[in-house]
Amino acid sequence: MIDELSNYHFDQTARVVCPFCSPERKKSKLKEMALSRKPDGAVVYYCHHCLASGSVQPKKEEIKLSAVPAKEIVSNKLQAHHYDWLKQRGISQQTADRMRLFAADKYFGRLNKSCDAIGFPYYRDGALVAAKYRSFPENDFTQEAGGAHDFFGIDKVEKGKPIIIVEGEIDCLTLIEAGIDNAISVPTGAPIKVADGKVLPSEDKKFSYVWNAREILESAPYIVLATDQDSPGQALAEELARRIGKEKCRVARFKHKDLNEVFLDDDPTRTPKERLEDIIKAAAPYPISGLSQANTYEERLNDLYNRGTGKGFSTGYPSVDEVYTIAPAQLTVVTGYPSSGKSNFIDQVMVNLAKNDDWKFAVCSFENQPDIHISRLMEIYTKKRFFDGKERMTQDEKDEAFKWVNEHFLFIDTNGEEPSTLESILDRARAAVKRMGVRGLVIDPYNYIELDKANSTETEAISNMLTRVQKFCKAHDVHTWFIAHPSKINRSGVEQPRPDGMSISGSMAWWAKTDCGITVHRHDQYVEIACWKSRYRWVGTQGETTLLYNKTSGTYIENLDKF
Repeated sequence: MIDELSNYHFDQTARVVCPFCSPERKKSKLKEMALSRKPDGAVVYYCHHCLASGSVQPKKEEIKLSAVPAKEIVSNKLQAHHYDWLKQRGISQQTADRMRLFAADKYFGRLNKSCDAIGFPYYRDGALVAAKYRSFPENDFTQEAGGAHDFFGIDKVEKGKPIIIVEGEIDCLTLIEAGIDNAISVPTGAPIKVADGKVLPSEDKKFSYVWNAREILESAPYIVLATDQDSPGQALAEELARRIGKEKCRVARFKHKDLNEVFLDDDPTRTPKERLEDIIKAAAPYPISGLSQANTYEERLNDLYNRGTGKGFSTGYPSVDEVYTIAPAQLTVVTGYPSSGKSNFIDQVMVNLAKNDDWKFAVCSFENQPDIHISRLMEIYTKKRFFDGKERMTQDEKDEAFKWVNEHFLFIDTNGEEPSTLESILDRARAAVKRMGVRGLVIDPYNYIELDKANSTETEAISNMLTRVQKFCKAHDVHTWFIAHPSKINRSGVEQPRPDGMSISGSMAWWAKTDCGITVHRHDQYVEIACWKSRYRWVGTQGETTLLYNKTSGTYIENLDKF
């Protein structure tokens, strides 16, 4: 797939067909991958559609991506006591040999000694890239330096067929032992940091294996999530569904902790294989489309009864939080007159969420070039100027700020050859969820998007557009901010009334389809933040507050503070 890049020769910049995503796209000949050559000869590539990026080293005037290096792992054949232990878990020698398990003498840090161990190899494109180990007799775990970043068993998956994802290597081996193929397991197990049944954003980097397997996962007609039935296991299933796409996932439910326990159960009425097959066949769509029994929500209902709904995530401003907070899987429409500070306020909220809660974002800004937008985010992060002027950031501060922005933001380029349709934006946002686990999406502003008005009025087209955004939010647990200008602007010089959802073109759809609606309205001495709609009272309420704008740092501050 990547060999196509080696045929291109250029001086400084070039634009080519992306070898990663073009084969799967209808418009397969669009040149969405940008190439640029650094002074040292290294080449940087970035696809404006699937967001694939990286660098390559030229060799003999050719551009080649570095291949995955094979790990130099010392391995030996499994011995009788290794096979005996696996047999106790229901795993035969045939299955162990098929999956290339091996024996090794491995150092375990927690035990502070070397131990006899079973090695579980991780392969990618035929190359051994990592291994995990289980010690004897202490039953501890360790892995190669750098860890595994691929699913265990991904090299055995047949494209185009359903895939089953489990939590550990033993569960994966269990399914294979039962004759159920296309089973893979996550390399990192269940997440450690879980709150309210969901993975905390700080765990996002551990899910790179989803991005690495995106081509295989996308080829499957559906994916069964058969993770452990405890809270961390269910949080893992929730995060996998969010990244893969809930519409593609099914969830397996069973009474035991994991599938290996199901397999070892002494139920005389069914064979172990039948028990596992019944669970996989009974896996329900995630979520069940259009119709659910009340008991589907029993756990969430008990949580609401015992703990209350709480609040959404903080904007970073206590006064704003009194009227508006940010909840996952919701849509916020932001309006205000041009130059009122809408985009600047949302930039500030994104930086606050990234700093305080480690959120990641995909940003589609039609009115800001990515390099200028990055400098703006760096200014908010450091509270210092990027360009020459009062209190300019130092070189070290600039480097630190750029690294931080690079870890928390992806930019959806809007200068490609493809028209800016909503679906093209959402396609790239889905890729951003897989790649970085983004939890926020900004589309700024709406009027640059090409509407599908072939068989509908503008109002109907806007309504359909917002419906698709809502579906995206709920399928991937992403909060989307959609910025839209008021339809009519009085330029007489008289201070204009504060606009709201009814002031936007196609107003009833903007008001009706959004979960939250806010207005940023600038006055001479302060900026007004008004919430004109909140679908859920635990997220916000109708009301307003004011913030002050610090022109030196380009940031908003509470009105009680002083410059």
